Amino acid sequence: MNFLRLLKHLVSSIWKNSSPFQAALITSILLALIIILIISVVQVLVPFTYIAI
Repeated sequence: MNFLRLLKHLVSSIWKNSSPFQAALITSILLALIIILIISVVQVLVPFTYIAI
C-alpha cells in the first residue's frame, strides 16, 4: 500500500514540477519499467510453481 502511495506522490509531483512534455516522458518511462518488472516477476514465478506441483 505504501508503494502505491509513493508512486502516486511521485507522479503527481512530477506533473506539478516539470513541463508537460517532460512529465509525459518521465511517466511513460516509469510505466515501461513497471510493466517490465511485472513481466520479469511472472517469468520467474511461473517455473517455480510448475516445479512445486
